Amino acid sequence: MGGVVLALSLAACVSGPTNPSASRASELASLVSRSVACRAGAPRASTLERFIASEKARGATPEQLASARSTYVTVSEAETINQGIRPQACPPEERAAVREKMTQVRAGDFSAF
Repeated sequence: MGGVVLALSLAACVSGPTNPSASRASELASLVSRSVACRAGAPRASTLERFIASEKARGATPEQLASARSTYVTVSEAETINQGIRPQACPPEERAAVREKMTQVRAGDFSAF
């Protein structure tokens, strides 16, 4: 559990209130990692690139985009390690909720973040 706290703390430090793109990237990485763990829909290979494009369209600066990319990768790696060390069960209700969110992500809709 400590690793999860570390990952969330790291994402909070990286994103902060001045970079909403990195904050959204952290949320997306957590969702994608959880979707894989719950077998609730795998992300597309282009998910990160499509997310970055949507952030650019929202007006993110190059620095914010770089930070968002870095945050996504960092949180994804931490989530994967945490799941490997201490797997978390995925109840049916969570699987359904994650599957619904991943359907939107797979369609390129990142408006929930």
